[in-house]
Amino acid sequence: MPKHAYTKPYDKFNRIFYSAAKGNALWSPSPRRARDVFGTGRTNGYWDEGMLIGDLFLRTYMGEVSYLWNVTLPKDDFRNTYGAPPDFEQLNLDPSTDFTVDPLRFPSPSVFGTTCDKKKPLVIEELDGPNKLRLSSTASEGALFALPLGAASYECTTAGKFKLRAHALKHARRWHDHISDELGYGWTNGLLCLVTGCEKTSYWASAVFDTAEGFSLDIDMVTSPTRPIFVPNTQFTGYFQSHQVGKKDAEDTATKRHSLTFRAFHISMHPSLFLNLPSIEMDEHRPHDFFCCIPLSLRPPVKSYEEEFVSFHPSLVISQLIHRSVPGIMVAVVHDDDIVNVLDSDASRLPDEKELQRLMTQRFVLALTPERNAYLVDRSEVHRGVLGRCLALFRIPLTALGLLSFAAVREKP
Repeated sequence: MPKHAYTKPYDKFNRIFYSAAKGNALWSPSPRRARDVFGTGRTNGYWDEGMLIGDLFLRTYMGEVSYLWNVTLPKDDFRNTYGAPPDFEQLNLDPSTDFTVDPLRFPSPSVFGTTCDKKKPLVIEELDGPNKLRLSSTASEGALFALPLGAASYECTTAGKFKLRAHALKHARRWHDHISDELGYGWTNGLLCLVTGCEKTSYWASAVFDTAEGFSLDIDMVTSPTRPIFVPNTQFTGYFQSHQVGKKDAEDTATKRHSLTFRAFHISMHPSLFLNLPSIEMDEHRPHDFFCCIPLSLRPPVKSYEEEFVSFHPSLVISQLIHRSVPGIMVAVVHDDDIVNVLDSDASRLPDEKELQRLMTQRFVLALTPERNAYLVDRSEVHRGVLGRCLALFRIPLTALGLLSFAAVREKP
């Protein structure tokens, strides 16, 4: 676990929200401008539209993302002009069967929030109509989004997720080489994400609190309808921020480009590929570095910048366990749905690392492809062959010793 895990607002925010959002909550929802690798200053379209299904990006510190390209759009699309690899292969998704759009996922206006204890939920009272609210709770921790204009939802179906997973398993190794060698990025293993769903809005405000005696907070979305105002009624430790309305948002309120939450496949590689990565801060003003001119095998072994400041995510724990369970796995993918499905429905807190590993190994087995890639499969959905039964039996003494590992089965042709 990173040195600063759970101590910063962006860590606390995502940790509290993870179960309620059924995935990742972004402390910084607004898209950042991303310059092309040649430094011309032209944006790649991500800033104009925000997150989309099929986006490939790196999770960075402070609860942000660094956009790379979109696998479902053509190579000559504006969002793929600066970043996609030369041998880019587009994945076609069918809008009628592979994903859905709900423009009223959250009505206008609304508050989306949760606490660390579901027995002490967030209480919302109207003070003067639906735009002036009082939020309170007796829980010790909580987090919330205020949405003056509501939010829309974009979500892959099971068929869409299956296509995205197969695409990631096929191309992830090439993506890694392109991002590391040609774009010059350095990152911690497991931070590469392929989006399968998200919630987006036009305007937002977010808050996270930490108090021993609960809290009370008023929010006014009338005085400044596009920038909610928080007014604390009690003393507590908290962080508040709201979207600064820009010219683009003021002119086009229908475009929802700020991503509140997202679900994704979290992609990890064989650990040996990350022994010599350069230490490069993910910065939209410096996406290209002289390290990209040095072959990966000749780069000096330095500590990754992200190891100190990356926001904690449960997929990192599971990815490490996968590579430890079956040595030689080249690519592993873990979806947020896999993790959310094992969490206690009555608990908001994420379990500690060992408990999370125990829950995951009890629920899932590893499916191995002929290329030595792996993904998780629910035990109830797979008929294990001889290899699977042997590995499952081999797990028994390891589990008794506290060394948890996944059983594995060969993927059916």
